[in-house]
This record gives sequence, structure tokens and C-alpha cells, in this order.
Amino acid sequence: MDVEIGNLYAVHHGDYAGHMFALINKEEQGYNFLIMPSMENLFVSNEDFINGYEKEIIKLVEKAPEEVFEVIKAQYEKNENINY
Repeated sequence: MDVEIGNLYAVHHGDYAGHMFALINKEEQGYNFLIMPSMENLFVSNEDFINGYEKEIIKLVEKAPEEVFEVIKAQYEKNENINY
């Protein structure tokens, strides 16, 4: 499994079914995503992400084009500034 910053994942099951997760950054304990279309930030632990990927709860769609990712990342950072 190749997890890269800027990847877009579709959620197929669970509370976030029908949403897209954009990977903003990786941390030692997990991953930070911007959820679309709700534009919320979400941290997912390594274990939960791997489990969801292996069970096909989430599926890789594509890597976002650079100019699109910049807009997504800016929204994530705006949310971080509001939350702290």
C-alpha cells in the first residue's frame, strides 16, 4: 500500500460513506485528512486506516492534481487555525 500526501480516498462504508478523504499529512501515529464535502479535518490512526483499506472500506481514487491539492490543504490549515 503506497500512501502519499495528496491521495484522494472514497469511503464506501460506515459513518463517512459517500465522502472523500484527502490525505494532508502523515504523523507517526496516523494520518490527517480533509473530509469532503463537509470540509472537516479528521485524524485516523495507522491501525484504523490500514484496517479500512484492507477491508475496502476506503479505496484510493487518485492523487489530486497539485493545484487542487493546494486548495484542499489551505482549507485544512484554515480549519486548524480556527480549532486552536
